[in-house]
Amino acid sequence: MKMKFLKGKAFGGRIISALSVIFIVLLLLLNLLLTNIGQDKMLILDTTYEGLYTLTPLMKEECAFVDKLDGKVKITFCSDPDTLISSAITRVAYFMALQLENFFENIEVETVNVIYNPTAVSKYKSTSLKEISPTDIIVSYGDRYRITNADRFWITSGGEYAAFCGEYRLATLFRSVTAVNRPKAYFVIDHGETYYDGTDSDREENADASYLYDMLVDRGLEVETLELSKIDEIPSDCVLLVINNPREDFSVYSDRLDEFDYISDTEKLDKYLVRDQGAIMIAKDYSITLPVFEEFLYEWGFDASSSLVRDESSSLIDETNSHTEIVAQYDKDENSYGYAIYGEFASLSSAPSMVFKNTGYISCSYGEAEGTNEPGSYTIARNYAPFFFTTENAVAYEKNESGEYLSPSVSGRLDLAAVTVRMALDSYTGEYEYSYVFCANSGDFFSEETLGNYSFVNYEVMSSLVENMIRIDEYASMELGSESQNSSNRGGKILLDTTMYTYDTIYDGDNNVYKGLTDPMIVLYTVILAVIPVAVAAVGIYVRVRRKFL
Repeated sequence: MKMKFLKGKAFGGRIISALSVIFIVLLLLLNLLLTNIGQDKMLILDTTYEGLYTLTPLMKEECAFVDKLDGKVKITFCSDPDTLISSAITRVAYFMALQLENFFENIEVETVNVIYNPTAVSKYKSTSLKEISPTDIIVSYGDRYRITNADRFWITSGGEYAAFCGEYRLATLFRSVTAVNRPKAYFVIDHGETYYDGTDSDREENADASYLYDMLVDRGLEVETLELSKIDEIPSDCVLLVINNPREDFSVYSDRLDEFDYISDTEKLDKYLVRDQGAIMIAKDYSITLPVFEEFLYEWGFDASSSLVRDESSSLIDETNSHTEIVAQYDKDENSYGYAIYGEFASLSSAPSMVFKNTGYISCSYGEAEGTNEPGSYTIARNYAPFFFTTENAVAYEKNESGEYLSPSVSGRLDLAAVTVRMALDSYTGEYEYSYVFCANSGDFFSEETLGNYSFVNYEVMSSLVENMIRIDEYASMELGSESQNSSNRGGKILLDTTMYTYDTIYDGDNNVYKGLTDPMIVLYTVILAVIPVAVAAVGIYVRVRRKFL
């Protein structure tokens, strides 16, 4: 009787039913397990031939230093995850960051919707009106940060995406914000300049440069003083020199001209700009003549006048109504250097005031071309860029015999401040190296009355300019890929086609995006999508037929 029960059809049905229940329970447990794993760890099947969604071993090696840091490196995406994933441009960068977060303890990824919560990224703005785009990516470590855009993670060719160089870009940002040696700004002090000495807090003269000092500290710089006469070269940790209102000329040390290793002050400045891709900010009093220093300025594109500028149609009203407190004009050419710095202000219908007090004007010493190649070179150029200027109604006045500025000399639109950019093409990397010199022809330019007056926008514009001029970063290995075609992988993960890929033909903005599958992925998808369902169906048919006919 017992054997008959075990061999009966009913027993076989019970076994099949039990196995079915067990199979369903196992599926539910597997689904629960995958759900929990997916919440803690990112599960990605990279179906691209190029391995766009896979961290290279070199990237893991390059970023290994991060886990030795005292704090976390934060990667902030400025959109919600759904938005990031929906775009082919941001999706790869976002998934790369998530993989780094899973791999390294000291990397943290966060997402912020800057459209609905703009104040969440306000601490990363160089100006209060600076716009941070939903496609921007912010890498920060402590109080240091860098902002880039997702488009910078891609190399384009003919308007189409050609390669993903995100690993190189992101690793470079990590190295930049975590650099051991904090960059420094130096006040030059041995020509009667106005400066801030942080080692002497009781020094009364500090008040004259306190706002300039605060601005530099806000940009993450350590600030020290520097006597050019006591050094042979500018320190290697210097990313910005400040020459604020010199009252004495730069000495040529005539008694040392016969010394073999003699280097003048201006030569030290030249070497710093040429060799170290440095940056210098200068505010000079138009009324003081400094022949040697002015010759240096002339070589760097600035012909500084000794005339006082008045602009009746754009100036603040003072007690004497002298029209010397000029409300400067923004450069609204979107391709200009000035617009790149203060475009947020220039585009406003009622732009805030950028004020110059008691200022002369500047002309380009390179002529109308506003640029020149350095002698003997076709790959190194110095380009002059007007930064702020007057209206067409301005008049410059020369000093008369009585010492008063009442003799008109020139009229029209006059440059009040300018920037010269030295561009040197690196033949190895194919990228440009930059040096910057900013010059304002006003001894009051960095004073409390202008930089410290929050009714004006001087502080924020100059803060934004400093941030742009001091971009000297530590770079990651070129082997990770860059815009250079000299790296072994020819500039990142090269796409097999000039379009980006996804599973099927979709449209992402104006980009037609298509992605094929690698052979292993084709096999995997065939198993998942075909073999398993067919096997389950075959078992079901077998059970059904057996129960009905056998």
